[in-house]
Amino acid sequence: MDPRALFAATAQSFVDLIAALPSPVADPVLWSSRALGVWDLRALVGHTNRALVTVSTYATTALQAPQTSPTPTPASEPHDADPRPHRADPAPSTAATDCTDAAGYLRTASRSATDPDEVAARGVTAGAALGADPETAVATARDQALAALAVTPPGTRVAVVGGLHLPVEEYLRTRVVELVVHGGDIARAATAAGTPVEACPPEEAVVAAAVLLAEIGAHRGDGPALLAALTGRGALPAGYSVL
Repeated sequence: MDPRALFAATAQSFVDLIAALPSPVADPVLWSSRALGVWDLRALVGHTNRALVTVSTYATTALQAPQTSPTPTPASEPHDADPRPHRADPAPSTAATDCTDAAGYLRTASRSATDPDEVAARGVTAGAALGADPETAVATARDQALAALAVTPPGTRVAVVGGLHLPVEEYLRTRVVELVVHGGDIARAATAAGTPVEACPPEEAVVAAAVLLAEIGAHRGDGPALLAALTGRGALPAGYSVL
């Protein structure tokens, strides 16, 4: 499955997951229950929804600017950012940096971290923006992202946070990681709060996310440790993350 089709299928699985949850009006306790780090479920869903929102924002911005010139950099999360210190947003940069692929983008973005409190605050803001009907909000974000991609030529370079530029298809690979990983977080949090749901991303999306994250870890020098853990020859440290 090509990156665009895989992103669309994974986005649909996220919409389906949120549709399976009772609304905040029907179950306000669920949406205010603890989910990930300092985030409640609303903030976590809001943050995950930005995997859709940023696609339409970046693609639209790229179409409005010549591809030979750096496009303005909207503010957003670069990768799977959660409120914990080891998953922070990169600090703004004034110099554009070209990345050829998703792994290079995430490695570059991860090297420049900002205040984790700012990451947490953005999640809260994104959650509040979902309003009383998160199901409709995420479906609308999905539709807008797909509409923007439909008019974005293959290979279009998008400007993302930190002055980084990369092909839109490579950016979509990072959004698949975001949707798969946080979809699991949402399902676990809702289930722990008494509302059992299951995240069901496409198997190919899970494979793609695992491959990309393993690639990042290998480039970081953790390849032998990852191989040992995957083959039962060792264990990774508690709380290990490649991001």
